[in-house]
Amino acid sequence: MRIEVMQPTGHLDATSTNYFRQQASNVLDGKPDVLLIDLQHLKRMDSSGLGALVFALRSSRAIGCKFAICSISEYIDFLLEATSMKSLFEVFENRNQFERSLKKV
Repeated sequence: MRIEVMQPTGHLDATSTNYFRQQASNVLDGKPDVLLIDLQHLKRMDSSGLGALVFALRSSRAIGCKFAICSISEYIDFLLEATSMKSLFEVFENRNQFERSLKKV
């Protein structure tokens, strides 16, 4: 099983989403089995950042790749809840929890 991890840092907003989408496309071109977006170092995200995550999710599903996010901050958790989008994503508390979930499969 091949797992790719992306770790955006700083802000995922209108100024950085094109770069994030391009990076996600490049990673998914390699057809990994799993794409994990580790948000541990992401400070802020706006609606365009949320759109970029949805883009990565849909692109992953299109090639049969499992998609998950982990290490979300309280702010990002609130954003996902407030937009009713949290249920779209498989969310893990941290990378260890994600790795344990893979061993159960």
